[in-house]
Amino acid sequence: MRKKLEIPKYSRLVDIKEIEENDFNLNIRRYVDNSPEPEIENVHHHIMGSVPKNELELYKSQIDKLNFDIFKIFIEKDESSFDFKHDLIDKSQIKEIIDSDESVNDVFYLHHQKLNQWWEEVKEKIESFPNSKNLWAFRTIALNSLKDKFIPLNVLDEFKLTGIFVNWWEDLSYDFKTIITSGWSSLIIDDQKIKEAFFKEDLETLEEIEAKKSEIEGELNELLEEIEDWDEEDQGEKSVSKVKTYLKDLIKDLKTNNQESIKEAEKLEALLKDIEKKEKEQKDINKQIKQINDNLVKAVEERRNSISEEEAKELILDKFYQTAKQHLERYLNAEKRELIKIFENLWDKYKVSLKELEAERDLEVKKLNEFLEKLGYVNE
Repeated sequence: MRKKLEIPKYSRLVDIKEIEENDFNLNIRRYVDNSPEPEIENVHHHIMGSVPKNELELYKSQIDKLNFDIFKIFIEKDESSFDFKHDLIDKSQIKEIIDSDESVNDVFYLHHQKLNQWWEEVKEKIESFPNSKNLWAFRTIALNSLKDKFIPLNVLDEFKLTGIFVNWWEDLSYDFKTIITSGWSSLIIDDQKIKEAFFKEDLETLEEIEAKKSEIEGELNELLEEIEDWDEEDQGEKSVSKVKTYLKDLIKDLKTNNQESIKEAEKLEALLKDIEKKEKEQKDINKQIKQINDNLVKAVEERRNSISEEEAKELILDKFYQTAKQHLERYLNAEKRELIKIFENLWDKYKVSLKELEAERDLEVKKLNEFLEKLGYVNE
């Protein structure tokens, strides 16, 4: 607002006369159109199954942002078009190629280096919070420093960088104020942070037990799937208790019939025992997990009360850094998703030529005719 910048699809200087003509309606959409551009369709390249170079050129800025080499996706077909590489046979490969691309990952690495540089600068100022009263001055300095570090990289613009900072600030402003008024209080530290710092072995044990729990749940679901003649409309969604009741009733009915039915009942009894055994394992492991979590809650509270000021400071500062890192990665991953989306969209539009579509159609028509001939509906 102070700089009076005109940015396409974001801001525009408007004369009072134009506002008057709009009956002084200040709805932003009346003055700035931020709707997406209409999708480009190139009929010739749709028919030929090739990607027009001039359309790809429209995305050059996004591609260059992440230093991505388009020839990892395309091969040149002629002066005006590209083909997708021959070993690229499925659209999902595009994401795999970009995710593993060394140049793209280097861009991410460079941003993390800049984040570390920024953090070293602002950390010193945060460390002086207990003796400071001017939090707003710190906010301005930290934001400008973030922009100075990242804007030259030409990936995240000023508005996205402001978004990163504002999200970081909103997450942590209460903690900043607490440090200013109360110092490095252990009350600021999240329970999870204390667990990770002082109870790593317990968390590893819990992770192993959680994995075992998932394994048991999978085995139990497999046993339930052995009941094939289950009607969800009449019986509702399958559950352990419903299946057990169903099996018990079915076994009881079968045992009153002939010898063959009795054999079937014995099979179902074995299945019922397996389900009950697995259900017991599930209940036991749930109790075990609850016990560990209950013990951790008590241990965390006890440890919190004995955390030294220096330990608290270290954990709190790490939380601040990790929060900034998470917000940066979220914005960088959005840029990467946008890049992936460009190539996936071109794949959907141009990968299959008209000739291939016709061949596929003709093949399906041939299969249908052969099927109809076998049924005797048409003559050869």
